Amino acid sequence: MAQQRFTVIGLGLFGTEIAKTLAKRGSEVLAIDVNDEKTKNIQDDVAYAVSLDATDIKALQAQNINNSDAVVVAIGENFESLLLCTVHLLDLKVKRII
Repeated sequence: MAQQRFTVIGLGLFGTEIAKTLAKRGSEVLAIDVNDEKTKNIQDDVAYAVSLDATDIKALQAQNINNSDAVVVAIGENFESLLLCTVHLLDLKVKRII
């Protein structure tokens, strides 16, 4: 079976645990957060950790996010950012948004 690729956007407590658990189970994980410190803290636990603004569709596109088997949107503090990010993921035709 081919390795699954997941993207986790938002590295608060929930997003960090999801990303680490998926990686421990053998999935390729791209972890994204706007906060450099959060991406630095997880970089040794996942395949890729990137600091970017997930409300920027071009930034998401540059990460080939549409190649993910699923994207977990774990943005919890800013509903507007969560909504805009999700709309961009739909526009990019991401296979599965969680």
